[in-house]
Amino acid sequence: MKAGIITFNSAHNYGAVLQVYAMQEYLKSLGIDVEVINYRIKEIDNVYKLYNVRRKDHKLIRGIKKTYKFIKVNISERWRIKRRENFEYFINNILNTTKAYYTLAEIQKDFLQYDILIAGSDQIWNVELTKGFKPAYFLEFGNKDARRISYAASLGNDELPEKYIVFYKRYLENFDFISVREESMKELLKDVTDKPITRVIDPTLLLDKDKYDNIKIDTKFKGKDYIYVHFIGKDEKTYEMADKMSRMLKLPIVHNREKGLFEHELSGEFNERPEQFISVIENAKYIVTNSFHTTVFALIYEKDFITIPHIKRPARMQNLLEIAGLSNHLIEDVRIMPKLETLKIDYKDVKKRLLEERKGSIEFLNNAIYGEIPDKHEENYLKTHNRFNCYGCELCKDICPVQAIEMVEDEEGFKYPKIDKEKCIKCGLCEKNCIYRKKIKQEKSEDYPLIYAASYKDNDVLKNSSSGGIFTALYKHILSQKGYVVGVKYNEDMVAEYAMADNEKDCEKFRGSKYVAASINGLRKDIKEKLEKGKKVLFTGNPCQIKALRTYLNKDYDNLYLVEIICHGVPSPKVFRLYIKYLEEKYKSKVVDFKFRDKEKGWATKNLSTIRVIFEDGREVTEFAKYNNFNRAFLNNYILRPGCHNCELTGNDGLADMTIGDFWGIESVMPQYAKRQKNGISIIKINTEKGNSLFENISEKLEYYMSNYKEGYRSNHKSAVTLNENRFNLMEEVDGVEINSLLEKYNQFKTGKKAKKEISDKSI
Repeated sequence: MKAGIITFNSAHNYGAVLQVYAMQEYLKSLGIDVEVINYRIKEIDNVYKLYNVRRKDHKLIRGIKKTYKFIKVNISERWRIKRRENFEYFINNILNTTKAYYTLAEIQKDFLQYDILIAGSDQIWNVELTKGFKPAYFLEFGNKDARRISYAASLGNDELPEKYIVFYKRYLENFDFISVREESMKELLKDVTDKPITRVIDPTLLLDKDKYDNIKIDTKFKGKDYIYVHFIGKDEKTYEMADKMSRMLKLPIVHNREKGLFEHELSGEFNERPEQFISVIENAKYIVTNSFHTTVFALIYEKDFITIPHIKRPARMQNLLEIAGLSNHLIEDVRIMPKLETLKIDYKDVKKRLLEERKGSIEFLNNAIYGEIPDKHEENYLKTHNRFNCYGCELCKDICPVQAIEMVEDEEGFKYPKIDKEKCIKCGLCEKNCIYRKKIKQEKSEDYPLIYAASYKDNDVLKNSSSGGIFTALYKHILSQKGYVVGVKYNEDMVAEYAMADNEKDCEKFRGSKYVAASINGLRKDIKEKLEKGKKVLFTGNPCQIKALRTYLNKDYDNLYLVEIICHGVPSPKVFRLYIKYLEEKYKSKVVDFKFRDKEKGWATKNLSTIRVIFEDGREVTEFAKYNNFNRAFLNNYILRPGCHNCELTGNDGLADMTIGDFWGIESVMPQYAKRQKNGISIIKINTEKGNSLFENISEKLEYYMSNYKEGYRSNHKSAVTLNENRFNLMEEVDGVEINSLLEKYNQFKTGKKAKKEISDKSI
């Protein structure tokens, strides 16, 4: 059994690294192979940089500041260099860390295979610390069948930030088991999830003292009498209490702030290794701190101590000392010095209390690791009206026997089912058949999937296809069998919709990517009729539409071929409609085609990929895709359907006979093929025997090479798209601002960067 832990492992903070060590060692004691996922976000790492400067400054100013800081650190603050070395040694040697990851995308790109994923402990859900919501800390990566557990995760606040509530609702769904560090968090999260929430102790309290003794390194202060003072931030209350204690006990102070802070100090700037931090706690005569973890280790090593509540995060200290029966050691008013005899600690009682508390936490972990995983079935949109719980597939509308359901567009431009209560006969078919999280039986075989890189041999076909021209090969084969083909086209109003064709001219309209949500328009009934008559039907579409069709048909047909397109998510039809209107007003002509993946500059050159817009008056406007505001908003996940951020049909979980898409990353796995073929290369993933038969029938028209899932999906879409704060900000403004200006506002180009957008504007 293998486990991966993700938390603030890279923070140069004694509590942060020791809580990771504790979780690592506890899991190892269960016989579990443990890795710490070395997620090093800049929001944490920048805090501990030696020469950190603001990127907003001019380049010359940044260079001057960096030089100044370099000189300062190397002359008068060398302790900071030593401190960094000490922590990095612990992180990379005592912790069993993976290679460094700097973004969620980098983690998702690697095929991390764990039986158990654990998020926490620490304030990993505190958006103030992480400067925004980080889905990685909600385990938005890894194999889908891994157990997902939060252990002692913390918000670090007494309330949920209003603008992130929708994020917490969505990403808490990832977990099979949820535990938090503070009692107050249980109440906060009840409003955003219906999953059980358990309060547990900090991981550092899962281990006995001897586990820390195993790594402890004696400090130079061993054998000396001192008070150890540990500050989080510059806290006057902690300073005042420590100074009083020093005078009262006539003991010098060792502390972690700048030297010369106290009149009677043995040493300042304590920055030794975490293993030595344990020793400085063990050997202290008394401890004064506003640090939670310093308090924890005072308890573990049975020291006399006083804790000053941290000004921003007092709750966890209060909880800890209440559990230990030592609430009187939390001193808020430092002007009133308690009598020392009132602060004597019966550690026999404390130990008993902490062991009892540990028992509940171990019970939680044992159940999360070895127990039965709760059913992940979630209520669908028809019950919850939660927009994350609907893919917009229209199956409920099609399956209703009395036509009581219509699809109604919301303010974002996405359609959701609305039930006419007067027509409804309460048969329950809509809820019973909703595809959201519905399990569909699928035969699995060790022979599949098979992965190929392929491209159509005819270069003219290739140039008019989005990627490798595989769809053209497929529809030509089906048409040769007198069959029918279903795909997505634009209608006369430039609205994307599914349609059925039985000839090449109409099938050509299905070619090319349409990055916008498309309506199925009641086509399933016609598909079923054709199948019942023995006609072959090739259905190509998004994975959710594949699942909806299979559910609608409710049986397998030998003459039905299901081919899913690797899907990034579907953008808002409303935003696309407004963008088309903007183009028509700008160029004073009706748009008749919008080619998202034009190959004028080739396929492999991503930075030169183009978008071509064709107008009724014969003009064509070509633009670099990376500068097109609609395309950029799509790729940045700003205009996608909410359900796309909660999709379970990605990667290797599709229900089609075959999966096709671009073979992104081909240059790193088949460089010679990539170099030779610059007009498009597809990935083909064959999932079933029927899919393999289909491939064999078209293979003579293709140049193809065997690959594997890891190569094919390393740079391809294999998990639900992540939520972005800009997604909600943009959509809230969609009715109030001219659409191109609104999209450009969020396009993430550096301030002042001027992009050459339009390549050509020509008549044909």
